[in-house]
This record gives sequence, structure tokens and C-alpha cells, in this order.
Amino acid sequence: MSWNNDGGAAENYNGGDAEGGGFSGECFNCGQTGHSKQSCPEPPKPRPCFNCGEEGHSKAECTNERVQREFTGTCRICEEVGHRAVDCPSGEPRTCNNCKEEGHTTMECKNPRKIDYSGVDDVAAEEAWAQITAAAEDNDLDDVKAAALRYFKACPETTYVDMEKGFRSQDIKVYLIAIEKELLVTYTNMDLQGNLGKKYTVNFRFSDVPHRPREKELWPSTPEENLERLADAGVPVDVGVPKCSNCNELGHTWKNCDQDKTDNADRAVLRCYNCEEEGHRVRDCPKPRPDKWACRNCGKSGHGSKECPEPRNPANVTCKVCNEKGHFAKDCPQGGGGGGGGACHNCGEEGHRKQDCTNERVLICRNCDGVGHVSRECPKPRDYSRVKCSNCSQMGHTKVRCKEPIIEDADAGQANGYGGGGGGGETSGEAAYGGGESFEPAQDGGNGESAW
Repeated sequence: MSWNNDGGAAENYNGGDAEGGGFSGECFNCGQTGHSKQSCPEPPKPRPCFNCGEEGHSKAECTNERVQREFTGTCRICEEVGHRAVDCPSGEPRTCNNCKEEGHTTMECKNPRKIDYSGVDDVAAEEAWAQITAAAEDNDLDDVKAAALRYFKACPETTYVDMEKGFRSQDIKVYLIAIEKELLVTYTNMDLQGNLGKKYTVNFRFSDVPHRPREKELWPSTPEENLERLADAGVPVDVGVPKCSNCNELGHTWKNCDQDKTDNADRAVLRCYNCEEEGHRVRDCPKPRPDKWACRNCGKSGHGSKECPEPRNPANVTCKVCNEKGHFAKDCPQGGGGGGGGACHNCGEEGHRKQDCTNERVLICRNCDGVGHVSRECPKPRDYSRVKCSNCSQMGHTKVRCKEPIIEDADAGQANGYGGGGGGGETSGEAAYGGGESFEPAQDGGNGESAW
């Protein structure tokens, strides 16, 4: 993906061009070229609040009264300039979302809800009733409910009491059970005529006996009690008004709540990814943004650490011996791997590394630490405390004497004999001093510093 910001010159979205340079478009924050708004070193421009127009805070933090800003755009209804669609004189009057009538809001509405049956097929009442009977014989509850909706559309004056009496008179194995259960505050029960606020919830069942023990407390004790409940029953629907997350009351949102704002522990914390502080976004961060593509050695832009002309700076280096920053592995006070104390892995002297060594190679036995021979030629008994098992990675024994289950490894046969060693199945290799059986190899492979 690329942006064409300057006469057809396409810049890379991630902040670089095809030749590895920086972003060459104009920054949306300072207007300069060479970087994007995300990596702009300048502090962000002050932005006015979208609610009151003052600077220093965002709309979410604003506690002032809303100031109507001048609208210079185009109305999306009449396409004229100078007013919003909500204030358009040519627009249709706003209607209530509950009863679909004009003159009031949903919160003020006391009328029954206008039920939408637009997605239900138009069939005769007799045909819909026959479909209910057929679905009940097939024990298909979904088809029963679908056929019942067709019947409700054909007979809008029908009530749940009428339906239950009709099922019982014709011995149809469908039962409408009214139970009392707690609903969410944003839901209420609605009957077939759109009346809200009903006490009981209607359930379609194939039996008048509760299936679960916990339903016994909610179940009507007699058929007569069930009919009384059905007169004040309905199905759960959304009330259609907002719920305030501050006071948990209906009719307004958190922004327009008159009560004192309370801290919500479940609310997401606003955190800046530039300074790692809370309370603002990256776009509003007052601290300069670091160049993530800068050299890791000198911190300057325009080149990488491999091409850096400055001497290597250990301040940002992580030692591979102690995992601490501030020094190289060859200078580690805890000692490097293999040679110990930063010693050369070729001659054993300190002060330089193997790759810089100009001395002749010194053979050091890894069994007795003697000079002049390797471990496989050592006249002393084998020191198994220095042997590492290639099966369980424990010190003190070889793979042949390992009591752990053998780990299948397709490359196990190729590992033995590295550096002239062999024998015993232990981890082989005189990685630092050449030849010999399997002892603990050098941890850093003769270098020790972390790779740039």
C-alpha cells in the first residue's frame, strides 16, 4: 500500500520508500517532509475540544456545556450548504421508534409497540393453524413457532390465552407456559398486541411438566394459574432506550448523566504507547516520539547499526552471559562461556577473542584442563562430572548410561563425532579447543555478543 502525496511519488505506508529512505510525504502534524505524523518528533498541535471548542482537553474529558459549532458542510437530505440533516426543513419529521408515530420520543412513548411482521409469510389463519398442528405432530418446536407467527399476523387480535385454550380444546401437544424470570434492565416482555411491561415470559413447550428441577419454582401450579399468568405475559424484547453506564438508569447515556461520574473498574484504560502513561493517546502525547528506525548503536536516524560509523556502544547491548545491559560478553564480570573471564578460546589468554587471535592454537584437555593434548588422549580417568548426556541434558553420565526414556531424534546420529569425537552417545565436540568427547561446549560459539 502506498500514498501519493507529492506529484505521484509513492511512499511506503510503514514510513520508507523503495530505496530504504525515510517517509517523503508531508507530516500531518508539523507540515514538514521526511516523516509521518506517527513518527513526528514535534509535540502534537493543540486541538480544540469537539464539545466546547476550548483547547487542553478532549471531548470525552469535557465537563462544559456543549457549544454549537458553525456548520459549513452540506446537508445529506437536501444537499444544501449551511445546516445539518437533523435541522433540515425539507426532511421528514422524526417518528417514535416504538409506535412509529410523530410528536414524541421513544422514552416518552406510552403507546403499544408496532410489531413488525414484514419478514413473515402471508397465509390464511386456517392454513397457519394447520401448519402448527403438523409441526406439533413432528415434534419440531422451531416450525411451531414459525407457524405461530404466521397465525399472529393473520389474526392480530389473538392473545396467548386464546392460543392456549385452542391448543387444549383440539388436544394439540403444544403448551404455552408463563413463567416469572428476571430479565436484563434493557429488556421487557411484550404481548401479541405490542403492550410492554408484562410480568411473565411465555415459553413454547411440548409438555406441561417442567423438565429441570430448577424450573419447578417458576412453573405454574395449575392450568388455571397458567391462564391467569398468560393474561399478563409476553416475549422478551429490547425496550429501545439507552442505558446509562454511570447510574445504570434508562433514558440517557453516560455523557448526559446528572449524577457524579463514578470510576468503572471494567472500563478500558486509556494508555499512551509513546510514553506508556495513562490518561491520553499517542496523538496527544507531549513527549517527543522516538524514531523506531534509528540506529541502535548511536541512536541517530539515516542508517542502521551495521553501517554505523561510531564505535560500538555497549549501553544498549545485552550480554549473552548474564543477560544484563551495559557490557559485551567478552567483558562480562561473571565470565564468558568456555574460556572463562573473557579468555580467548584459541590460546587461552585474556584480552582478545578467538576471531582476533594471532597466536598458535593451544590444545587444552577438557577432561583434566591440561595443556598439550585433547580429552580423547587424556591419560587420566574420565571425569563424568563434565559430561553432558545428549538424551536428558543432565551432567554426570552419557546417553548409554541414561536412565531416562530415549528421545527419538532424526539428527542424533549426525551429532556424534563433531570435532573428531565420538563415543558414548554424549554431546560431542571440542567446539573451542578441537577434538574430544562430549563435554559442555562454549555457550557463545567464540563470539559472545548479541547480534545487532
